[in-house]
Amino acid sequence: MVIKRKISKGKYALAIVLTSIVLVLGLTLGMLFDNLRIKWAETENIAQEVDYLSMQFQFLYLTTLQDKNASCSVLQTTMERSIHDLSESLQTFIKYKENSKINQKEYELVGRRYILDNLKYWLLAKKTKEECDLDVVNILYFYSEKNCQKCPDQGVILTYFKKIYENKLLVFPIDVDYEINEPIITILKKQYEINKYPTLIIENNKYGGIQNNEKLKKIICNSFKNEDETCS
Repeated sequence: MVIKRKISKGKYALAIVLTSIVLVLGLTLGMLFDNLRIKWAETENIAQEVDYLSMQFQFLYLTTLQDKNASCSVLQTTMERSIHDLSESLQTFIKYKENSKINQKEYELVGRRYILDNLKYWLLAKKTKEECDLDVVNILYFYSEKNCQKCPDQGVILTYFKKIYENKLLVFPIDVDYEINEPIITILKKQYEINKYPTLIIENNKYGGIQNNEKLKKIICNSFKNEDETCS
């Protein structure tokens, strides 16, 4: 004899309702956290823009002075700190973006803004070096989060040397994954004929592929005007 089980439609309906509520809450919380992260990134962008304008004004002001040594020293320290903060903010933003599947368009816009901020600081650093005769080395670092498995290794090596040379080494990371929506990346790639990643532009000289500790140390040391004690 076959026993027919009585299906409780009420229980199934309740289960469907509860599941729907959980899904909606999950999506809502995800959107809420994403919006909070985007607002954080936008706030960071505004702060970086104000810092950049401040340093730009400092640069213009010191060009009017007779004795620039003191002003240049302060400007260099301020610039190095701001660039360090910008780099940390960018890495935090990238982690946020990787963990999100919502608000991708907004994240894309904020990411482009970070790229442009890096390039603005790079140009200002080059001008400041010329005007103040600073003995610093500027590195434009092209990498890809999506299509370069070795790029993180280069990032670790750059971080290592950044800790050694501190404010004498300025690193500006450029994520080429944003190229599809950011034309300046295409312009720079054509200018420096970049066709592989990672690529480093060190004082307008191109170095394609991974530069290990020994090679990069030699390049950096040769780029200083005066021999640094860590290079001997």
